[in-house]
Amino acid sequence: MTEPGASDAVAPNAPSESFGLAFLDYLKTLPWCKQENGSLVAVHKLTSEVIEAVREHEIKVYPGGMNVKLPRSVLMGLQKQCDDEQPLPAVLVYKHDVVEIWFRRAKSEGFPFDTWSDPSALAIEREKCSVPGSSLGANFSAVYNELIGKANVCPAMMPPY
Repeated sequence: MTEPGASDAVAPNAPSESFGLAFLDYLKTLPWCKQENGSLVAVHKLTSEVIEAVREHEIKVYPGGMNVKLPRSVLMGLQKQCDDEQPLPAVLVYKHDVVEIWFRRAKSEGFPFDTWSDPSALAIEREKCSVPGSSLGANFSAVYNELIGKANVCPAMMPPY
C-alpha cells in the first residue's frame, strides 16, 4: 500500500507529464503526411502508446458524436490485440491544438480506407479520442512544427481531417 499523497497518484483525465513527453516522442516516429488545412495525418495501429492515450481521455462514438469513457474490459481487449500482434488500425490526426485518434472496433479490417471511398462505411460505428495539446506538455507545438516541416503531402484520396 502506498502512502497517502504519493507522487504517483494521478487524477482521472489528468495524464502525467511523463506520459505527455513519451507520447510526443512516439508521435515523432510515425509516418505523417500533411493536408492543406494544416493537419498531419498518420495511418497506423492502436499500439500500446496510443491505447494509453485513449485510456486517459474521453471518447466520442460516431455516427452521432456521443461522449463515452471506454470500459476497462474494452481497453484490456485492445491491449490484448496489440500484445497478440493484431492491433486495430487507427488514424492519428495532429492538429495545432489536439491529437485525434480515430479507430473502429467493428469491421476494422478495411478501416480507414473504406471510409475514404465508400460513404456507407461511415455508418459503421467508430471512435474518436481527442488528446488536447495542453495535456501533452510545452513541447506540443514545437513537435508539430518539426513534423509538418518533414511531412509529405497526403494522397488526394484522403479526405480532410
